[in-house]
Amino acid sequence: MRSSQERYAAVVLPFALAVAALTLVAVLSVSIMSTLRAYVAGESHWSKGQKAAIATLQRYLVTADEQDFHQFRTELAVPLADLSARREMDKAQPEWDVVRAGFLGGRNADEDIRGMYWLYRNFNGLPLMARAIAYWKHSDEHLLRLRDLGERLHSTPIAQRPSQDVFLLELQEIDRRLSPLALGFHSAINEAARQVTNALLALLVLAAAVLAVSGHRYLRRSFVRRARLMAQLQQSEAEAFAEKELVQVTLGSIADAVITTDQQHNISYCNRNAEQMLGLPAAAMLGRPLAEVCRLEGAAGNLQLLAADGRQLPVERSLALIHAPDGQPIGQVIVLHDASEARRHAAQLSYQATHDELTDILNRREFERRLCELLAGMQDGRDGEHAVLYLDLDRFKVINDTSGHAAGDELIRHVSQLLQATLRERDIVGRLGGDEFGVVLTYCTHADVLRVAEKVRQAVVDLRFVWGVRSYRVGVSIGVVLLAGRQGNLKEVMKSADAACYMAKEKGRNRIHLYSDDDAELSVRQNEMEAVSRIRAALENDRFCLHLQTIAPLKPGGQAHAEVLVRMIDEQGGLVPPMAFIPAAERYDLMPLLDRWVIHHAFAALAQQPRGTSWAINLSGASVCDEGLLEYVLEQQRASGIALEDVCFEITETAAVANLAHAASLIQDLQAQGCRFALDDFGAGMSSFAYLKHLPVDYVKIDGSFIKGILHSPTERAMVESINQIAHVMGKQTIAEFVEDDAILACLRSMGIDYAQGYGVGRPQPLSAWQAANKAAKTSQIDALS
Repeated sequence: MRSSQERYAAVVLPFALAVAALTLVAVLSVSIMSTLRAYVAGESHWSKGQKAAIATLQRYLVTADEQDFHQFRTELAVPLADLSARREMDKAQPEWDVVRAGFLGGRNADEDIRGMYWLYRNFNGLPLMARAIAYWKHSDEHLLRLRDLGERLHSTPIAQRPSQDVFLLELQEIDRRLSPLALGFHSAINEAARQVTNALLALLVLAAAVLAVSGHRYLRRSFVRRARLMAQLQQSEAEAFAEKELVQVTLGSIADAVITTDQQHNISYCNRNAEQMLGLPAAAMLGRPLAEVCRLEGAAGNLQLLAADGRQLPVERSLALIHAPDGQPIGQVIVLHDASEARRHAAQLSYQATHDELTDILNRREFERRLCELLAGMQDGRDGEHAVLYLDLDRFKVINDTSGHAAGDELIRHVSQLLQATLRERDIVGRLGGDEFGVVLTYCTHADVLRVAEKVRQAVVDLRFVWGVRSYRVGVSIGVVLLAGRQGNLKEVMKSADAACYMAKEKGRNRIHLYSDDDAELSVRQNEMEAVSRIRAALENDRFCLHLQTIAPLKPGGQAHAEVLVRMIDEQGGLVPPMAFIPAAERYDLMPLLDRWVIHHAFAALAQQPRGTSWAINLSGASVCDEGLLEYVLEQQRASGIALEDVCFEITETAAVANLAHAASLIQDLQAQGCRFALDDFGAGMSSFAYLKHLPVDYVKIDGSFIKGILHSPTERAMVESINQIAHVMGKQTIAEFVEDDAILACLRSMGIDYAQGYGVGRPQPLSAWQAANKAAKTSQIDALS
C-alpha cells in the first residue's frame, strides 16, 4: 500500500505542476510585456528626438543661431544613444556599462534597461523581435546621415553655404525615410505584445483543462479508494493481531534478554531470557524502574550485569527508542546479549595474535611492536640503557634431520622456557622464527648486557636435551646491539642485531658478538645482505639483461659461438657488474633462481637467432645439485623450440669436483638430449687431471690466470700445453680464457688450442649489439667469398 504522502503527492502533484507552469508563464509573459512596453516608450523618445532634431536643424539653417545647433545635437543624441546600445548588444561579449549608458542616453527608465537587454539578447532571432529590430537597424543609416548633414552645415561658413533649398530638400528626404521606419518599429513591437497576450491566454486555457481533468480523476479515485480502505482496514486488524502474536513468540524464543520500558523508564515487558539473566520473574519486574532491576557496571565495551542472585555477567547492551506515529518517543527497547563467550574468544584471539603458538612467548610481530615503542620513547627523550639480543641456535638442523621436526619443536619449547627463567620479568622475549629468538634487555647497563648475554649463552650450552635414546647439546650464537645513544628505526636495529649474530656464527658459533658501526666484517656482511635485497628485487621486477662474448675458433673449420653473461640493472637503469652481486647470490643460495632466469631468457633469445647459432650458458654449483634443473631445461626447450645441440652449459672445475656425482649425472642426462658441456676455469682448483675422466665434458676452458702470463712464464706455458694435450687425448676441445692481444692469440694458435675468448677476441656486448656485430661479420664473409 502506498503511504499517505505518496497518495497526497499523486493528487496534488498535477495541480501543483499546472499552477507552477501557469505562474512561470505568467511571470515570463508579464516580464516580456513590461519589456515590450519599455521598448514602445523608448521608441517614443526616439521618434521625438529625431523629429525635434530635424526641426531645430531647419531653424538653425534659417537663423544660424548656435543655440539652435546645440539643441539639434541634444535632440539627436537620444536616437544615437539607442543606436550605440543596440550595436554593443550585437557583440559576442557586450559590456553592460556601455549598454546601460546608451539606453540611459536614449531617455529610457533605468529599471527597464536590464529587461530590454535580456529580451534583445535572448529573443532577437525570434520573429517576435526580429521584424522590429530590422526597422531599428534600417534607421541607423539615416540617423548618421542626419548627424553628418548637421555637422557639415555647422562647419560651413554662411557665405560659402549653398542654397538653403539644397539643405531643406536633404532634410525632408531624411525625415521621409525615418518616419515610416519609426512607425514600422512601433507596429512590430505592438504586434509582439499581441502575440505574447495570445500565448498567455492559450496557456491559461490549457492549464484550466489540466486542472479540470486532474479534478475529475481525483474525485473518481476517491470513491474507489474509500471502498478499498474499508476492506484493507478489516484485513489490517487481522494482520495486526497475528503480528502481535508473532512478536510475542519471537521475543520469547531469542537468546538475548529483551526489555521494554514506558516513558517513565518503568519496565513494561521482558522475555524469558531476561528473567533468567536478571534472576527475577517477570511479575517481579513489570512496573519497576529499569535502573532498579537492571544494574550495569563498567564502561561501554566492558559492561558487567549484576543479577539479583549476586552473579556478575559480561554483557553487550543495545538501546532503541520506541516512537509514536507522531514521532514522539514513548519508551525504549533494551537488548542484553551474554558476551561471556565472545569476550573469552576475543581474549584468546588477542593472545594468539601476539604470542607464538609453539612456545607461548611473544611472536615476531608483537616483539617488534614493543621494541618499536621502546625506540620511540628513546627518541622522545626518555632515559634508560637498553639492548637487543638476537639469538640463533647452533646445530639445530642436526636435531631436526636426525630426530625429526617434533624433536626440533620440543627443543624450541625448552629453550623458550629457559630464556624466561633466566631473564627478568621486565625483559622482552620473543621468537623471531625457526630457531631464532629476540630479547630486549630493558634498563640494563652496558656491562650488565654482556654479562646477561653470557649467562643466557651458558644456560643454553648447559641444556641437555633428550629425545628418545638420544641426548643432544646445543649452543647459541648471540648478536648484541646497544641502544643507548643509537639513532635508528626498528628495521636498522634488527638488521644490525641479525648481522652481529651472523658474525658470531662466522667466528665459530656459540659465542657473543657486539655490534659496532665501524666493524669492517659486519660492513661486508651488511653489504652482502643489501645486495641480496637488490637481487631479489631485480628478479621480481625482471631487472637483469643478457650480454654475450664471442668464443672464436683458432683452427680452420671451427665454428664460432658465444658465452652468455648476465648483468643486473639497478633502480636508476645503470648496469651492475657481476662481481657486485654474484658473490652475494652464491652465498645466500640465490644462484639457482638467477641461473633459471638466464636459461629462460637465453633460450627465448636463441630462438630468434639464425639456425646453427650456438651459445654457452653458465651453471653455478648450486644449480648442478638442483634435482629439478633437468626438467626445467627440457621445459624451456619445449617452450622456446630451440635445438639443444645449440646449447653448451659451462660449470666451473671447483663446482664440478665438489659435486662430482651430481655433475656427472647432469652432464650425461643433458648430453643425451643433445647439449654440450664445458669445464670452466680448469686448472684454478686443487683437483688433478684424474677428475677429468669422470666428467664427460666436450670443452675444457683453461683458466685465464695461466693464459695472461703465457708469453713470459715458461711454467704457465708448459701447464697450458699439458692441459691442451691431455684434453685432446681425452677427445675434448680446449678454450683459452682472458686472451687479451694478438701476441697471445698467435701463441695459442701455435700450441694447437681450439678456441680463444677474451678482450683480444671480443669484449662482452649487450645482446642487441652482439646480434648486429655478428650479422655484419657474416655479411662481410659472404661478400669476401663472392
